[in-house]
Amino acid sequence: MTVWRLVLRLAWRDWRGGTGLLRGMGVVLCCLALGVAAIGAIGGLRDAIQDGVSEQRRAILGGDLAIETTSALPPELAAFLRRQGDRVSDTVRMRTMLYGPGKSRMLVQLSAVDAAYPLVGEATVQGGEALQRALASGSGMPVIAADPVVMERLAAHPGDLVRLGRAQFRLAASLDKVPDAAGLGALAPGVFIRRDALDRTGLAVPGALLTGAVRAVLPAARGPETDAIRLARARAQAASIDRAFPGTGWRIRDIEDAAPAITRAVDQVAAFMSLIALAALLLGGMGVAAGVQRWLDGRVRTVAILRTLGGTPRFAAAVVGTQVAALCLLGIVAGAVSGLIVPPVAVALGRDLLPVAPRAGVRVTPVLLASLFGIVVALLFALLPMARAISVPPSVLFRGPAGIAPPDRRRRLRVTALSAALVACLVLLAVLASPDRRLAIGFCLVAAVVLLLFRLAGAGLVRLVRVLPRPRAGRGVLRVGIRLGLASLGRAAGPATRLLLGFGAGLTVLATIALAEGDLRASLLDQLPSHAPSFYFIDIQPNEMDRFRALVASQPGAGAVHALPSLRTRVVAVNGVPADQVRAEPGTGWALQGDHGLTIAARPPAGTALAEGRWWSADYDGPPLISLDARLASGWHLGVGGTLRLNVLGRDIDFRVANLRDVAWRSLQLNFAFVASPGLLSAAPHTMVATVETSAAPAVDARILGAVTDALPGVTGIRVADILQQIGGIVGKLALALAAVGLVALLSGALVLAASLAATQEQRTREAAILRALGATAAQLRAAWLVEFAVLGLVAGLCAGAIGAVLSLLLMRAVLHAPFVFLPGLLSLVAFCAILLMLSAGFLATRRSLSASPAVLLRDT
Repeated sequence: MTVWRLVLRLAWRDWRGGTGLLRGMGVVLCCLALGVAAIGAIGGLRDAIQDGVSEQRRAILGGDLAIETTSALPPELAAFLRRQGDRVSDTVRMRTMLYGPGKSRMLVQLSAVDAAYPLVGEATVQGGEALQRALASGSGMPVIAADPVVMERLAAHPGDLVRLGRAQFRLAASLDKVPDAAGLGALAPGVFIRRDALDRTGLAVPGALLTGAVRAVLPAARGPETDAIRLARARAQAASIDRAFPGTGWRIRDIEDAAPAITRAVDQVAAFMSLIALAALLLGGMGVAAGVQRWLDGRVRTVAILRTLGGTPRFAAAVVGTQVAALCLLGIVAGAVSGLIVPPVAVALGRDLLPVAPRAGVRVTPVLLASLFGIVVALLFALLPMARAISVPPSVLFRGPAGIAPPDRRRRLRVTALSAALVACLVLLAVLASPDRRLAIGFCLVAAVVLLLFRLAGAGLVRLVRVLPRPRAGRGVLRVGIRLGLASLGRAAGPATRLLLGFGAGLTVLATIALAEGDLRASLLDQLPSHAPSFYFIDIQPNEMDRFRALVASQPGAGAVHALPSLRTRVVAVNGVPADQVRAEPGTGWALQGDHGLTIAARPPAGTALAEGRWWSADYDGPPLISLDARLASGWHLGVGGTLRLNVLGRDIDFRVANLRDVAWRSLQLNFAFVASPGLLSAAPHTMVATVETSAAPAVDARILGAVTDALPGVTGIRVADILQQIGGIVGKLALALAAVGLVALLSGALVLAASLAATQEQRTREAAILRALGATAAQLRAAWLVEFAVLGLVAGLCAGAIGAVLSLLLMRAVLHAPFVFLPGLLSLVAFCAILLMLSAGFLATRRSLSASPAVLLRDT
């Protein structure tokens, strides 16, 4: 205790009496604070959203149970649930066209609700009036309540008349709050009508693409009830529905499955952002190493004096280690405080941007985890400089820094072992803290490879510069600058490797994000095939097809029309294994959940490319066969001859896989993952779906859409360009969020660059003084440093662009399962920005050294 009291006393005295307390450590504080704040804030935002989802699960689901199918559910189900004591609500949802005043129209998500809606939560319109009261205020004419976006785009106001299908509605005040808004479609704003008004529209015809849902709220329990008990009761009720209505193929969801898409999306985005923030913290660790080393360089005489006065190496290390630990802790605390403050502020500002309101409050656990990351990183990167500090002998007072010997072999082994343990701890924390373990492990491997590549790039640059021929001696500014700049890069102990490592790694993170975002935009918007359709028309009745074709053909600018029957289906089992138990490969599990399109075709649809098997004959009328997307089949380990059980119109049917197809989804042509043979399903109620090619001019598309939907009110037209624009907006918001965290990584790299440049400032000043004594001019010195930093920036930019391109390729193909597009323009921009940033940083860091005079050498002796 006495020894530690003395250690603390000496550390405090050195702080109190020393000059330049934060000299070098300012970068350390910023690096640690930035990384800890980013990890803590992202974790806090994720928890706020997830807590909001958990808190509103019943409202999002609409009750304790939701029974859904692709058609209206029979009244016997509601009667069965009421006999169990449940409160029940019946809802039908579908996408359709809403016709506003004049010739305005738009795609909307229609919800037809009964008088019991909502069972949980509150639904209101602007002004606070209850939705049910607003829908019942029509005085004989049905009323519709619409999202404010609908009112704005249709230039409509409360009281105006609008049309759905064949029926007119009077607009109520715009929607204010709907408890299950997270369940509505993201690409079409919502509108609400009464359930009994749906029949007037003529939209709910056999084969229409709609979702019928019955939601139920369980009766109150007799005694105290926890959420777990209520969930168990709901699942017991679901089992009783399965027994009472066997083989229906209905999808039954409970509150654990209330918002799986939101939960999954939040987890994935948060995982990406957290790993990028961790990359920023790791980059900051290099700044910690450089800053601590510079700070300790200013304490060499202090350590030597302590050794001279009888202090052991451990005692001297304890004094400076206490100071380093306290300053690092200050940076971690600053980051933790920021991590606590940012999420509540972001929740307050961005509450309306999310489909589910996040839960307000301070999140301590993510900040504690971020602080733990900061402590491990600080220990890891401060370890080697501290080991060098222990090796300072008393002779330094007489011989200067040249008297410092490297750590002995035994101490180097200890440092290596401890460093390996800290790295393992960091990897373990990253894996345990991430919702996607494989992604975290992949990140750790990629981070190690990227750091190794930049270290090799630095070593390779030094070797290359040494063998390059130098310009002939002369007094020209450029010639002298090139010679001196290349000589500086070729030094074995020069800063080239450190500068490339920190700045290049940070630039790589930003380049990867930029390239991935560019790939998504290019694949969605810029790289569409030239013959992609302009429209999808759905819910066309088979007896309306001839009229539909005639209407399209009569419009100038209209092109080819392709149509196929359309039914809805759900995968029940694959080779006898229930769909929820199939071990699907990544990127194929989506097709095992929810409802999907199914078509019937006697001949292969246009553009079909068989990968395996043979197509059935045109007059086939045997047992049901199916043609399946080859990628899905591979992901489900299903081959030709296998069995796929599908639920079609409430009936489970076993299909034998006849062939597999390579489906070109990016062509945007009429493609179905499931194509059934004619025969059993030929007489089943269905609608037609059609694509129409146009000249893509907005005026032409508007005329075609108007002509078709005016003549056929039940048909819904979906303009591909509008959907892609909305998807582009979603991608842009996601890219903006990732880019913000990427900028944190770049800022960390810039701090490492600043720390590395600051660490070499004294050396550059001495070199400048020597060169000035030998006759060098300020212009020649400036040219030399500009050459050095331009080469470093170019190498950093090229390496960051190349590595970023490879990482974005892996990200697009392995994680997002999207095509990769090579973007040379963006890669060139990365290299240009790298050179510009490196030159700017070098100019700011070395401008003081330009004024160095030969007198510096005399004053230092």
